[in-house]
Amino acid sequence: MSIGILTVKHWKYFAAEHLSKALNAKLFSLTTKDIDVDHLIILGMRGLERYSKLKNKNFKSIAVIFSDTNFCKYHKWCNDYIRENKIAMYAMPDLDDYCFNSYRPAYQTITLPNIEIIKPTDRIVICHSPGAKATHNYKGTKQINEIIKALSEKYPIDYKVLKNLSWEECIKVKSTAHIFIDQLTKGNPHIPQKRFGGLIKYNGALGKSGIEGMLLKCCTITTMKRVETRPYFPFPPVVLTDYQNFKGDLELLIKDVEYRNGLIEKQFEWVSDYCSPEFVKFNVTRHI
Repeated sequence: MSIGILTVKHWKYFAAEHLSKALNAKLFSLTTKDIDVDHLIILGMRGLERYSKLKNKNFKSIAVIFSDTNFCKYHKWCNDYIRENKIAMYAMPDLDDYCFNSYRPAYQTITLPNIEIIKPTDRIVICHSPGAKATHNYKGTKQINEIIKALSEKYPIDYKVLKNLSWEECIKVKSTAHIFIDQLTKGNPHIPQKRFGGLIKYNGALGKSGIEGMLLKCCTITTMKRVETRPYFPFPPVVLTDYQNFKGDLELLIKDVEYRNGLIEKQFEWVSDYCSPEFVKFNVTRHI
């Protein structure tokens, strides 16, 4: 049985390189004309668009995995295409509202370098990554900064915004953090949502950076809609918040060390089990 993965050339989408190693699969770029495998896994919207133009579609099974909110820009077209062509659809659970068809939940597999995790004891280190499109405030960074500033007047907070750093540098900084803030979007009317096409208000997500945070034993907090992910895997034990309650939820994590440490252990156990290459390999080949 041979498996192929069709994705953008830099291979980073859905951690394609790690996934290909776990599946012993061949990687194909969007410029590939001939894909000779039994089973094909398509990563992302651009991969699906490329697949639709392939002349040879003689595969025993086809699946597509979405892990980015750009999916919702095309959701009517791709849902119709997926249904008509009997393609198995996997998606990050935060995309639940955009999936017309039934889908299988999936998270990215993450592989981190060996790094010593040391947390300071004289202050609370909090990290947040605005992302590549930081100027758009998609993750609510402006509002997060304001709340952190207010809490800093009460607690010894060392706040680190991860920008203009390499991935390796981000990992080192994050390994020192007690708390990682992924996103603050749900219920916030001040955060622009143009990239979602006005289709539905975006509920937030647990992204790749949040998954890394859990692996680095940061207590991860984010805005995200709770959806049903069983029987595939249990819903991630991240701290779910919203715009109205974020300050109080964050303050509880800062001052209650026992509560925070308990969540860190649960999150680390979950991400080690369900974002490992072995589990993701099993999860995204259930359709075969």
